[in-house]
Amino acid sequence: YNKMHIEEVKLTKENLIKIKEIDNTFYTKENISLDWYLERYTEKHSAILLLDKDEIVGYIISVPIKKELYDTIINGVIINDLQINPQMFIDESEYYYIVSCVILEKYRSKGYASKMLEKILNKEKKYCALTITTSGYHLVEKYMNFKVNVYKDINVFTRNNIKENI
Repeated sequence: YNKMHIEEVKLTKENLIKIKEIDNTFYTKENISLDWYLERYTEKHSAILLLDKDEIVGYIISVPIKKELYDTIINGVIINDLQINPQMFIDESEYYYIVSCVILEKYRSKGYASKMLEKILNKEKKYCALTITTSGYHLVEKYMNFKVNVYKDINVFTRNNIKENI
């Protein structure tokens, strides 16, 4: 058992608390309350965690969303997760939004984000993502299709894993 490993977990309150701690190191300006996480995510949602022994050092979250939200994101209308109505996150859908991928500084540039993204993009779904950093752009560009530049560093990406019946 390697000390570094990747694991898929449900978004329980305990896991959301740990994810919020990682976000606090990354999104230093916004201090988002735990309630914000709890009103968006249910235990039906999951995250891919990067763990160093038992400590969470990174994560990626992808959630099922309503088609209207998918269309809004891929058309460049939304540029920030804070603009999303939590009711748009649902328990099941063929549309998925990759909400965020955050890895603590000392674990970056070691290929973990790619492994996490590969693990999350394996369902037969339609995915969308917003990138807000150059490193996020380069990561997502390898696995998804560039859709539109919305604003400064904010770009929209999509990936359709649904096999059409011919």
